[in-house]
Amino acid sequence: MMADRWKHPWLGHLVMLVLGCCFTGNPALAAEAPWSGREYRYIVIEQSVRDVLQEFGRNLSLPVEVSDAVDGEVRGDIRASTAGEFLEQVCESNGLGWFYDGYVLHVAARQELSRRRFELTDVDVPRLRAEITQAQVGKPLSAMINAEHDSLEVMGPPAWIADIAQRVEALRQPSAPSIPAEVKVFRGSVAQPPGS
Repeated sequence: MMADRWKHPWLGHLVMLVLGCCFTGNPALAAEAPWSGREYRYIVIEQSVRDVLQEFGRNLSLPVEVSDAVDGEVRGDIRASTAGEFLEQVCESNGLGWFYDGYVLHVAARQELSRRRFELTDVDVPRLRAEITQAQVGKPLSAMINAEHDSLEVMGPPAWIADIAQRVEALRQPSAPSIPAEVKVFRGSVAQPPGS
């Protein structure tokens, strides 16, 4: 059996590569929006980006929140066969980022994308990691847990960062109240007010 193992030394490297891809924050493995695979054909004739995105939402019965910073026009034909491809092309050609929270599609301008660091003291980190993996629907989104420093760094549209902030606080376990080391008892009497 040991002789077989050395016949294909590349096999071990291949297994490690596959395992590495499965357990890293690979964007291709991020969750997909349920509407992204739906057939979607829409002809754009010099429309504002905001109007195109609002119409996209109406056509899919999907609430869309477009940031005030999103502007510009969509020109030319967008060749896409699915709703996900259409959104990707509109966002890429107009410098936009997006996040789907499970109900609302949030679209923001790239200049609104930001980073935020969260302290994870008293946070259920395995559960947070699972929730982030499930909620990571959008582009560009990033979330990296640093176990060494007990922190989480996220990057993306404002709605993504707000969603992560809520998740972190919801999973923060209250610290145990401190118990005093000693108790002092004071004895006394009840005083009567004068004139009673």
